[in-house]
Amino acid sequence: MVPGLGPRPRLSAVLNPAGASSMAAAEVPSYLVSPQTEKHRRARNWTDAEMRGLMLVWEEFFDELKQTKRNAKVYEKMASKLFEMTGERRLGEEIKIKITNMTFQYRSEERPVKKRKAQSGHLQRKKLRLLEAMLEEQRRLSRAMEETCREVRRVLDQQNILQVQSLQLQERMMSLLEKLIAKSSG
Repeated sequence: MVPGLGPRPRLSAVLNPAGASSMAAAEVPSYLVSPQTEKHRRARNWTDAEMRGLMLVWEEFFDELKQTKRNAKVYEKMASKLFEMTGERRLGEEIKIKITNMTFQYRSEERPVKKRKAQSGHLQRKKLRLLEAMLEEQRRLSRAMEETCREVRRVLDQQNILQVQSLQLQERMMSLLEKLIAKSSG
């Protein structure tokens, strides 16, 4: 229905109303022309049976489609084969458009997966680099801790040596004091 004009008339009534000449038919406004005669009309939806048939026909003619540059005849053969299989008539152009749309849809659905895989791989590489950096930091800290432990042992050893020397000096001083006391009392 065209807004403000009521229901759309049938094409035969518009193009030849009560025996009008073909010249009058050529003067018919474009908004009165049936959708079936428009160049860019929307095709009817594909049934499940047609889709299954299309997939089989596409597989059968795939190599031939890839080998020829101008393949309108191949699409027409595909349309005939699809008609034999399903009993539904489709034009070669409809089959071409459907295959193009399905291919585009498959690729557009495939891209995010690749992106996610790429992002996932990037994140895994980033995590790996982070873990490697953490491992290297752990090794550096471990070496520093070992060095600190060696230094503490060295200092403790030196302290022990000094304590022994201090005790030896105290013993010598005691011995000297004892001698001095013995000499002064005697």
